[in-house]
Amino acid sequence: MDIPAGLINAPVLLGSVFLLTLLMLVATVTAPWAKLKESDNRHVYFGAIVLLLILWSLRAGISPGQNFHILGVTALCLMFDWQFALIAAGVVVAGTTLNGSGSWETFAVNVLLMGALPIILTRVLLYLAQRFLPHNFYIYIFANAFLAAAFSSLLTGVAAFLLLSWVDAYPVDVLRQQYLPFLLLMAFPEAFFNGLIMSGLVVYQPEWVSTFHDRWYLYGK
Repeated sequence: MDIPAGLINAPVLLGSVFLLTLLMLVATVTAPWAKLKESDNRHVYFGAIVLLLILWSLRAGISPGQNFHILGVTALCLMFDWQFALIAAGVVVAGTTLNGSGSWETFAVNVLLMGALPIILTRVLLYLAQRFLPHNFYIYIFANAFLAAAFSSLLTGVAAFLLLSWVDAYPVDVLRQQYLPFLLLMAFPEAFFNGLIMSGLVVYQPEWVSTFHDRWYLYGK
């Protein structure tokens, strides 16, 4: 899903920079920075960033811009909420770019595709689940971790497909044959990875999950 340089035209690049700058500004202003004052939370946060760097370095693909890897940002969003998750995604894309796996020209595009889109969808689905579904441990894990991760992976893939089609990076028929068939295949490992991580955390380290509230999901159940 990483978009290399040379495939995206200048107007799209400039628009992505503007949008990412706006999102990062909002995230920076509204993030609960007091949470990172605790050393345990800082260690977990920076450890999660390192894990994402490793995950995003393990990729497979056919052609430039048609790479696949586990995103893992759904779990990060559930653990630290969307602001810190988005900032972490920016750090991870910067790290992979410095490692030679990306381009600074498409930095904003990649952060938006692989970070902002799945993170925002995860946060929206969390809000809807908390608003309209029973507050239940199993619903939290299944809806907010497994399903949200699967849908986020699909959304990221579809958005990359539409973007590559729009800028004529590849013929639509080629993308349909080489790219689209793998989207569903990637949704399953994405759901499994994020669901497994969150299942373990809410059982053994619930204090690391800022969106999991004992009084909602456990007390009186």
